[in-house]
Amino acid sequence: MTKKQKLTVVAVFAAILLIVAGMAVFLNIRETQEGTKEFQVEVISDRDGFTQITEEKSDLTYLGEYLRTVEDCQWEESEWGVYLKGFYGMEEDISQEYWWCITVNDAEISLGADQIPLQDGDKYTFTLLQGW
Repeated sequence: MTKKQKLTVVAVFAAILLIVAGMAVFLNIRETQEGTKEFQVEVISDRDGFTQITEEKSDLTYLGEYLRTVEDCQWEESEWGVYLKGFYGMEEDISQEYWWCITVNDAEISLGADQIPLQDGDKYTFTLLQGW
């Protein structure tokens, strides 16, 4: 393969990566809503045999803002915003690769809680998963 062909392959690969990244960002962009939102919060931990769905209301704009107000949510601030550590005393365990995954309306989302707008009628699921 010539140097020119290698450069072309690298350029095409880089362009594909940029397009995929752009699509991921675009697909995860959600509008914000003003006023009171009614939504569901589901917490699942198979490790602890726990599942709970609650009906919630909030005037806040983003999920991260809301989580900071929840008494049974363990979190800490990070350079990327709120970092979710646990619910109801069921905390992550990095040594065993347990971490909290956030889904919205049962769809994976690649945004942090501080970038996820609260939407009327949505379901926010927090699942304790094992493995990276």
